[in-house]
This record gives sequence, structure tokens and C-alpha cells, in this order.
Amino acid sequence: MQHSPALSMDRQSDWIPSGEGIAINLNAPQVSDQAGVPIRLGEELTHSGQATIYRVAGDNRVAAKIFHGGTSRHLTARLNGMAQLSSAELRRVTSWPTALLYPKGSDEPIGFLMPLQTARRSIESLYSPNARRAHFKRADWKFLIRAAINTSATFDAIHKAGCVIGSISPASLLVGQDASVHLTDCDSLQINLENSLTSSQTSLETLTPPELQGKPFGGLAREIHHDNFVLAVLIFQLLFMGRHPFAGRYLGGGDMPITKAIAEFRFVYGTRRNAHMMEQPPGTPALSIVGNELACLFERAFGKSAVKGGRPTPREWVSALSRLEQEVAPCRVDSSHWHRLGSSCPWCRVEADSGSSPRFLAEDVPSAGGPGFEALWKEAEGLEPPRGGPAVALSDSTPSEAALAIRRKGNYGHLAAFVIAVTLIGIGFLSKTEAIHSIWFVAGIVAFFIMHGIFDTASDEAALKRRLDRAKFKWEAAEAEWVLRTSADEFSRQKASIQTLREGWDKLPALSRRKHDELKQNQWALQRRRFLEGFLITDARIDGMSNERRAFLASYGIETAADLDIARFNAVPGLPTRTLDSLIAWRTSIEQDFLFNPNLPVDPVDIARVDRELLAERRRLESQMRNGLANLKQIRRDIEAARRTLKEPTERAYRHYAQAQIDAAVIL
Repeated sequence: MQHSPALSMDRQSDWIPSGEGIAINLNAPQVSDQAGVPIRLGEELTHSGQATIYRVAGDNRVAAKIFHGGTSRHLTARLNGMAQLSSAELRRVTSWPTALLYPKGSDEPIGFLMPLQTARRSIESLYSPNARRAHFKRADWKFLIRAAINTSATFDAIHKAGCVIGSISPASLLVGQDASVHLTDCDSLQINLENSLTSSQTSLETLTPPELQGKPFGGLAREIHHDNFVLAVLIFQLLFMGRHPFAGRYLGGGDMPITKAIAEFRFVYGTRRNAHMMEQPPGTPALSIVGNELACLFERAFGKSAVKGGRPTPREWVSALSRLEQEVAPCRVDSSHWHRLGSSCPWCRVEADSGSSPRFLAEDVPSAGGPGFEALWKEAEGLEPPRGGPAVALSDSTPSEAALAIRRKGNYGHLAAFVIAVTLIGIGFLSKTEAIHSIWFVAGIVAFFIMHGIFDTASDEAALKRRLDRAKFKWEAAEAEWVLRTSADEFSRQKASIQTLREGWDKLPALSRRKHDELKQNQWALQRRRFLEGFLITDARIDGMSNERRAFLASYGIETAADLDIARFNAVPGLPTRTLDSLIAWRTSIEQDFLFNPNLPVDPVDIARVDRELLAERRRLESQMRNGLANLKQIRRDIEAARRTLKEPTERAYRHYAQAQIDAAVIL
């Protein structure tokens, strides 16, 4: 188990000054270019079983790759073929040979010169959140999109040259601080020349397409659509914080390694994940954050139908990613959180749901601009709810002519019936013939009811009652709509929420003091964590730790010794106890070297982290105040518009109802 690599230079006698700043390595082979000009080799940069890479003495921009074992027909054909394919585009995006190198007395090459990449880091250092924090401090999501575009362009240039990358390691794709991408190890490419298959005998299983899973790699001719699978995985890891598209929890019971998930097309983030019984790791965003176009490209790339071809090409990725790049904007709360326009910020949601940060580390988050919190608060405080309502008081309480006519009709009927009945009965009583007295009496009673029938107002009164009911219903409906649309309650609630923001803003100084005091009180834990964060699992030799398992752990946010805790382990499905024991033993061996220094000041990195958190909180409150003020103004405008629209109909409904009540009071 190894946790700290070491380099030493003891054989100083093997080096002599070149006179140009770089010493000549006396142990390096003597080589020359095609014109016979000697190429002096300096410091040994890397060494593998197949070749050694040296710095070229006198030019710190150039390196030389020398193959072991001398010349061979296969090596000669490969290097000569690469020289024939050389182009400006390939040299721009790869470490393509710039000149072949020959041993003394031979016309068969054993190596080549190539550009030396010194200011770049592996693509894994970019998509890994922990490594990105150390090496790409200004990288936000838009930067990652640009890196994905450039990665696609690099693949496209290689394919246009008639080559297949075949086996690729993330360490071979180097990214600059401008998001440019450069491919190294070009001699391992599969080129379309006779007897020139890829020389690599291994393949990174987590980047191997499903149709090649479990197959021996040596001598296997790869095709462009195999490269397209690799490209899709790398793009996904760039856009989704280093998560592997096939790393997740299998809900069917048992273990589901990445290689098995790839072979069975169990794309964890796809639309068929439920059918595949797969669950995303916690704290990961949905596939929809990249938009429908890119989501469809990922579905194609990882689907079963693309096994025989049909995976998105590098050019398709370049086009779709370029459109995404134009569609993103910074989050109003945290300007380092870029996301698609018209959608909520997924990175804020990840932080809220999981408590973890996607670790975009823009050192100086730019302000969103516009007025500050105090100015916004002053404006909000001065806003009052709309005044004025409908006029619901009648100055004229006179019954309508129709109601008065009904009343007169009833009165006339009563009077006429009474007069006629009394007259007839009186005539009967005054008659000298007693026999007809009863007849006149009955005639008077009958006449009374006949006149009441002629002047009956029951139907008129019923119509007036119906009119009153209708007017009441319309008034109550108008009154309810007025209350609903013009009430100041929503305005008051919004203003209360703004008051809450004011209280949060006033607490910021105390929050700042508390957080900085906590830094001083937690010095031991912070120093220990900083120490452990310097040890990446990908760089360590740990028993039972394969590349596949490293990728799986990274998909669950476990990348460094500092990430090793029981809570995180429990979230990782299918982790063998032996692997857990090995990781704990590795961390323990590292912790033994930790020395706490109480005299050290608080680490500026921790201070900067707290300041960023406070700045983000300040921006959050400012953004919410800005949105709150805008909402308050909109609520006020909506109330005023509703009052203008409803005032006349509401007043009319009340007038009709009030008049119906007055008319009914006259008759009923």
C-alpha cells in the first residue's frame, strides 16, 4: 500500500550541462533527426515498459519519445505512417510527431519529437471535483462545457485523419487553463495503414463499450463508433461532476459493477433507469440539466440500438454542446453556478438537497450588478398597498317607478274591491224587499274577490322577488371577485417575507464573526482534513482497488482520504468489506503522518472558503430581495389593474342589488 510517491536524483555524474539551461542525460540513447542532426536528450520525464520520454536539451518546449527494444518492421511502419498523416489540425490538438528520431547508423526510426505539454492537467483533474479545486480554480460549469466541446473536436480531428483512438486513458487527454484539450500517446492510435493496429494491449474497462466488455483487447481492431462511446462517457463525466453514467445503485439486489451495467445498457440517468432497476447516486442532478438535445444524444450513445453504429459523432457533440454553451447563464444566487436559461439552478438544488457543494471555485464571484440590498430595501419599505375601492353607498334611495306602479295597482285594487263590495251590500240592506238582502250581500262579497283578482299583484311581486335574488347573487359574486383579486393580503404577505430578508441581512455580521471564530476553534480538524485531501484514491496503491471501483467511489463523492467516512460508505452499494478495510487502513496509515501545528494561522484557503460562503449568502439575500421587490411591485400592479377593471362592474352590481332591495321593501 502506497500513499506518497517519491522521486530522487542521486546519479548527478550522469548529467552534464548543455549550456542552454537543460542538462544532457549521458545515459539516454544517442539519436538524430532525419537530416542527421544530433538531438541531445535531457531529463527523463516518464518511463514505461514500451518507451521513455525525455526532455530535449536546449528546448523546453519539445520532448522526445524513444521506444525500447530497438527498431522493428512494425515500429518503422507505424512511425512512418504517422509522419505521412501529419497535419496542422492534428498537431494543434495532439502531441503528433514533429520529427522522427533514428539511432546512430540506422535509417529505421526508434522514436520521435513531439510538443512538450507542461501547463496542462489530465481531463480527470478537471471533471473530478477534488482535483478541480486544486488545479482549475476558475472552472465553472460553462468552462466544463467548453472543455467538452474541445474534447469532441479533438476526437473529430483524429477521426478525420482516418485514425481510431482505441484504448484511451484519461491521463492522455490534457486540458489547459483555457479549456483547450490535447491528446498525448498518439503512437498508440489505430491508424489505417497495413500492419499498424494499436500497440496497446489493455483497455480501461470503465471506458469500454458494451459490445467489447469481457473481450480480449490485444490485436482487436477498434472502430470509430467504439471511440464515440468513450467520448460520450467523458462528456458525461465533465458535465456531471465526474459521475460515471453507469455507476448507481441496483434495486434488484446484489452487486452491479460498472462493467456489468455497461454490458447490460443500464444507463443510470436515462429514461429507462426504472426498467433497468437503477437509482442515481444521492446528490446528483437529473439528465434534464443539459436540455433535451443533449439528453437525447446521451440516450443514443448508451442505448442498445447503437451497438452496431449510430452513436453520436464528435461533430454532433460539438454542435449540441455549442448550442448549450449559448443557452447558459450564471445563477442569481451564486454566479459560479451556470445553468440553462429558463430553468432553476440545479447546483443550488444539489447543495440544498445533499448539503454538498458541486465545488465550482471561481475565486472572485462577480456581482450580478444593479442596486444593492439597502437600496432595494428602502424602495420596498416605501411601497404601500393600493388604496380606494368601489362606491357602494347610494345617494338616492327612491323606489323605482315599476315598484311604485305595482304598489299603486295593489292599493287601487284593495280600494275598488272595498268600495264596490260595500256599495252592493249597502244597496241590499237599503232595499225594501227583505228576500233579496242576502243576494246583494253575496253579490258584494263576490264583487270584492273579483276586483281583487282583477288588480292582483302576486305575479308582479314574484317577479320583483326573482329580480332581488338575481341582483343579490350577482352582487355577492362581484364582491367575492373583488376581494379575491384586489385584496391587499398578498401584498402584505410579500412585504412580510421581505421583512424576513431584512432580518437575515442584519444577522450577516454576526454570522461572519461566528464562522471565522469556528475556523479558529476547529483548527485541528481543518488541518487534518486539508492534509487528507492531498491524497487521492486514484493515485494510491490500495489492495483490491481497481480502476472500476475507483470510478464507482468517485460517482458517490469519495475521491480523497478526507472523504472516507461511514456515512458515505453506507451510501455506496456493493462495496466489499475487504475493500472498506483496505481504504480505512490506507487512511489510517496516512493519518499517522499528520502533525497538528497550533501555531499555524488559519489557512487562507479556509478563510477564502468561508468568505465565499458569506458572499454567496449575501448574494442570495440580495437576489431574493431583488426578486421580492419585483414581486411586490407586480402584486401592486395586478391589484391596481384588477381594481380598474372591476370597479365599474362591482359598483353596478351593488347599485342593482341595492335598488332591488329598496323596491322589494316597497312591495314585500
